[in-house]
This record gives sequence, structure tokens and C-alpha cells, in this order.
Amino acid sequence: MSVGNSDIRSALPVLALILVSLTAGCAALPSSGPTPADVEQEITAADPPDEVSATVDVRRTIDGETTRYTEDVWLHADGRSRVETSADGTETVVVDDGDGRWHYDVASEWATRLETDPNATSSLEGIYAQQERYLEAYEITGVEETTVDGRDTYRVTFDPPTNETIERSISVLIEDTEYVLPLATSEGETAQRGADHVEVWYDRETLFPVKHTIEGDGVTLERTYRNLEIDGGIDDERFAFDPQSATRNETITLPSINSYETVDAADEAVPFGVAEPPADALPDGLELDSITGYEFHGENRTQVSLQYRTPGDETVSVVTSDGPRRFAVGGDAVAIGRVTGTIAETDQGTELQWSCGERYHSVFASHAFDDGTALRVGQSLETGC
Repeated sequence: MSVGNSDIRSALPVLALILVSLTAGCAALPSSGPTPADVEQEITAADPPDEVSATVDVRRTIDGETTRYTEDVWLHADGRSRVETSADGTETVVVDDGDGRWHYDVASEWATRLETDPNATSSLEGIYAQQERYLEAYEITGVEETTVDGRDTYRVTFDPPTNETIERSISVLIEDTEYVLPLATSEGETAQRGADHVEVWYDRETLFPVKHTIEGDGVTLERTYRNLEIDGGIDDERFAFDPQSATRNETITLPSINSYETVDAADEAVPFGVAEPPADALPDGLELDSITGYEFHGENRTQVSLQYRTPGDETVSVVTSDGPRRFAVGGDAVAIGRVTGTIAETDQGTELQWSCGERYHSVFASHAFDDGTALRVGQSLETGC
């Protein structure tokens, strides 16, 4: 049977409709998921929620030794928080009511209160700020949609940029240990506790990191949030602590801290001369990294610390103070000019201390430097002794 031109013309609109339908159907198919750029944009734009509560499972492996413990956490955007930690049969409670932070050891019934800075970053802000730092130092190399404890999440993999030398670092503070990321210098050296791989599982709705792993250089850190509630309404009583529950309690006043651009500026701000070593007394590669003044109200003492740092994050610090430190390091007697000081080896490095009239000085040099570094720097200072 033949088909005429008129039949073909009448069929064209129908074919066109079929093609439009097929094309629309293809456009409606689900995509392969968010791209790294999409997720980066979401992380950057995310704001912390008002409240978070959860049970956190923590696993930490350092040089083959693994520690596990559990935290029950309640965090508020205004800075209030409560963390109850169970580890190896010990229980501690840390409560920040916005004005002060209580540390309570349940077994010993000993409570210690620290005054808190009203301008300090809240725990929730710090968690989200950490994600920004990952984006600054790492590349997103993988994104996967998955679940954690019943929550829809993005599993995001961060790795150091390929074929690129990283000359600066960021840090993650886990309890009292600071882990520096990613720790590659322009000379290719590796500093302590480098981490070369990070994975974060983000809640898709709030971008809260419900799981977090860091790996590298003999360290594996993992935090997993279970029973997570976001903006669920936390009772204000969670952020209160009654010191009467403790048989012993004490209050520790934190120092006021100021940063200075130059040694001269620090010298003008404090009631004593700030000792500064000459450049030729310092090991090669050290540069002045920070100048910080501390006013210890509880000790009626002020000090200024000059921190020198290498690209590999090794440090030498020089401290001048108008009073002795409460927790001074002891050591062996050593001559410094016309006075006698002490020098000691610690877990971090060499510490040298001495006094000169009403001035107190110390020099610290990390283990990367030879044993005589602290003494050479100390003897180079013009302290009037």
C-alpha cells in the first residue's frame, strides 16, 4: 500500500508530539546525584541549627592503640552546652551555662569552673566552621548519597589537591590533642600527625556532619552521631550545674588575651620590657609567627609570648613575665649570664627558665632543634642580668 504526501504531512504533527513526549521523559529522569560543586556550595551556605542533641561514638587510633568512648551531647547556638563522657569506667560532665564552664569528675566528686569568653565561638559554630576549613585546604574527590543512623546524608570525601604543594595547614582539636591538616611544606617535609584523607557524612537537610573520619600518619579519628535530634527543644535545665553536688569545687579564671603586630607594640602595652632574641641567635628557617600578651587575673601576672615557627610547624617561644608561673617546669641548674636558671626536657621539647629581678623569662624549643638551642637563645637575650 502506498502512502501519499498528504498522509505524511498529516502524520508529522503526531510524530512531533511523540518526540516532544520522549524528550520530556528523558529530561524528567533523575540525575546521577549532586556534584562536588553542588555540595561545596551547600556546605558554604549552611548555617548552624539552634539546637543539637545526640549520642556520639568516638573511636581514636594513634600508632596502633585504639581508644573508644561515648559522649551524650546537648549543644545550643547561644554557646550553652552539656557533654557527658563515659570512658573506661570514668564519667565526666562538662556544662557551659554561657557564663562559665563546669568540669565535673563524677568518681572524685570534684568540680572545676572556668570563666568563659562571652565572645567565644559556640560549639555549633565551631563544627560548621571546621567544614569551611576543609574546603579551604582540600578538594572534594567524591560525593555519594547514603544514610547514617536512618538519616539521609551526603558522604563527602576530601583529599589534598593533586600535583600541588600545600604550604599552609589547618588544625582539628580533639580533646587536648591538636591534629594539623594536611601538613605538607614547600620542601616536601612532613610535620607531626599529618592527615591525608577526610570523610564527612552530612545530613542532607541541615549539612550537620553526622559522621566524621580523619586518616593518615598513624592516626585514625572517627565520630558518629546517633539518635541525632536537630532543633528538638532542649530543656534549659540541661545547661545548669549545681556545684553543691561536688564535695570539692574551685574556680579558675582564664586570662585576658591580646595579639600585637610588633614587639614594640607589645612593649608599650605591658608594664615591662619585652625580651626579643637577635635574629642570628635563632635557628635557620624560623620566623616570628605571633606576639601574644596574657593577663592572668587570678595570679596578678602579665606575660608576653613571642612564637617563632618553621614551615614544618616546629617552634621556639620566648616569654617575658612580671611574675612566676603557677605551674613552672623544674629541671637542672644552668648558668644564664650572671644568674642561675633551670633547664628541663619535656614531652614536647626543651624548656629553659630563669628570673632577673622582678622579671621572669623562659625559652622553649621543640625537639626538632638540637639540645643547645634553648640555651643559646636564652643567653642571647638582653635582660639586664
